[in-house]
Amino acid sequence: MKKFFATLLACMLTASICAANPTCVLMKFTDDTRFDKIDSAASLSDLVMEKLIACKKFNLMETRPLDEDIETKLYNENLRELNYLLTAIDTGDFNPLFDGFDESKAQSIAASQVGQTISPEITSAIGQAHGAEYLIQGTIINLGTGAWWTEDYEALSGATNFATAALASAIPLGDFVGGVDIGKTGIGVQCDIRIIKAATGEVVWSRRVVGVNEQVSLDIGLISIGNRKLNGNLYAKAMNTAAQKIVDALLADMSAGKLFTR
Repeated sequence: MKKFFATLLACMLTASICAANPTCVLMKFTDDTRFDKIDSAASLSDLVMEKLIACKKFNLMETRPLDEDIETKLYNENLRELNYLLTAIDTGDFNPLFDGFDESKAQSIAASQVGQTISPEITSAIGQAHGAEYLIQGTIINLGTGAWWTEDYEALSGATNFATAALASAIPLGDFVGGVDIGKTGIGVQCDIRIIKAATGEVVWSRRVVGVNEQVSLDIGLISIGNRKLNGNLYAKAMNTAAQKIVDALLADMSAGKLFTR
């Protein structure tokens, strides 16, 4: 009975914490890289959803990412606004045209910044349909390898270099033909995550995260340890690391009172 009531109390506390937070839904992420056809956006958003559910801190109205393409809807809306150009040419009135390109309006999901608005007609319709006050959405902006790995990767590589160099120095090389060759291969995922207030379309929070996973190979003469080829395991781990960093960033700013400002 004690265990039953303890479990019941824990569930009630979790429910009260979630109820205190505004309602939200997770949108399926978008991928602005050349690898968008490998379903990386769907994989990352699914991983983020799993971790959001597991942490029990968010008042989620759905347990799966919403497969509504805000990016396409916004593009179509901007295309309609371009039709004002024809009217402007015919009438000489350019006010409607340039109103559509106001700096306060985000021209794309990927380029949106905090304080800018994404079409309220689009976001409010999604929010009303799912009973959500906020939309959580992300964009993959880099996937693979490259200098964009920034400080996160540099710190990881520095630690790896130190560890492998220490290993190499500890091995007597007199018995081997040739020297020591240390190689690294890895995959990184860079993603912009944002929170949009459904009623107004305003981007109220945004962060950029990088998830990296790498492997080290060591060649000592004729002996090879490790693998230098990129593989699915590296990709899966990099995606999981990026998803965890996204949720960690959300939780950190939620604890600091920087999320879901009304």
